[in-house]
Amino acid sequence: MERFRHRPHIIRQNFVLSDDAGVSLVELMMAIMIFAIAMAGITAGFVSVGQKTRLNKDRVAAANLASRELEIARNVFNASSTGPTTIAADLDVTNGYPLPGGTAGSPLVVDSVPYTVFRRAQWLPAGTGQSPCDGGSGVTYPTLAVNVKVTWPYMGQVKPIESNTLLTPPKGVLASSTSFVAVKVLGSNGLGKEDVPVTIAGTGGTYTATTAEDGCATVAVASSGTYTASLNSSGWVDFYGAANPTKTVTASSSSISRLTFNYDRAARLQLSLTTAAGYALPTGLRSITLGNTGLQPSGTQVKDIGTGGSATITTLWPFSDGYTMWAGSCGQSDPAAAGGSRASAVVVPSNGSATTTTELAPVQVNVTASTGAAIGGATVTATPLSSIACVASENPLTLGVTNSSGQLQTSLPAGSWTLKVTGKTAVGAWPNTPELVPGEAAVTVAVSAA
Repeated sequence: MERFRHRPHIIRQNFVLSDDAGVSLVELMMAIMIFAIAMAGITAGFVSVGQKTRLNKDRVAAANLASRELEIARNVFNASSTGPTTIAADLDVTNGYPLPGGTAGSPLVVDSVPYTVFRRAQWLPAGTGQSPCDGGSGVTYPTLAVNVKVTWPYMGQVKPIESNTLLTPPKGVLASSTSFVAVKVLGSNGLGKEDVPVTIAGTGGTYTATTAEDGCATVAVASSGTYTASLNSSGWVDFYGAANPTKTVTASSSSISRLTFNYDRAARLQLSLTTAAGYALPTGLRSITLGNTGLQPSGTQVKDIGTGGSATITTLWPFSDGYTMWAGSCGQSDPAAAGGSRASAVVVPSNGSATTTTELAPVQVNVTASTGAAIGGATVTATPLSSIACVASENPLTLGVTNSSGQLQTSLPAGSWTLKVTGKTAVGAWPNTPELVPGEAAVTVAVSAA
């Protein structure tokens, strides 16, 4: 037992952390992060609620302004015998009735928010519910449809506030012999185009109107007679690329005279002429032909692209089925007429662009004298066997100049061509090319000149 008497005692102490001992840095950072996320969500909620509240307030103000505009227009319309003509005189009005302290034409400011109030009036000479552009005969007492649209900044996805009413003039105010001219504007999709300005000028004066949602614009003209309707919107064209198309109509007493335009934002086509490797483009070629059955009466249209071999055509009607195209202006230059086939159509969207290439047929011309010696520096031209529809610059078409070996590697549009040398006479007869089709192998033609 003695041996245990002098052994030192081992004392163990167990330390237990109490709740007041503190937290680690990691735990503190996690707590801060969770708090920040929670606050961000709460803040976003407050912002969203604030935005919705403000937006609802803006909508209420816009609705009140729309009602105000209609009420003022109704009062003017019914105030006197000239009221209907006063409202109809300006079919489109923006901010026409300012708030107290404001000026006509300026936005109407409510609670620091600037509102734009647009009013459009449209005669309904065919009766309520019937577009004057889409048929029907004139009614005895036509009404005036009034639409008010209110917009403001920062609307986001909210649609403009709209209000509508119909105003009917009292009997005798609008002459029973009044003539109406209705103009319909259709886009490339066949639907009416809204907000297109229309000018109608003739024996009774000049009138302006803007197409409604259905693409129709209607004016009451002072007297029957001949009137010309015209469109002139920047960047817009008709079927034939005209930016300012016009049409004439005769307005008859107590009737509705109608016109229809196809008018839309122009399409653009970036075009390059190509040929086989090692062959050049003809130096005198500057035309391409576009094909679409909508291009009346022939279904084709020739465009000048200059002599660089590439160009951007900026005034194209955006046909939904696109354009086929080929080099040259002559009727024989159509590959389908030469026994081949047209390239696939290229669709160019409204207000959009497309890029494409048009291929020519490669031709090697060997020019020699009657002795068989090569003639270098000779200018070679090509005359179409069928000159129907050819532009003057392509009849004949300058191909280029032979090299010192009397050779010219050039290319031609489709069809058969007579090759000649400028300033020389043929030995025998000038030769013709075979029927050329772009995409086929190169042909060689010998020309003998003196």
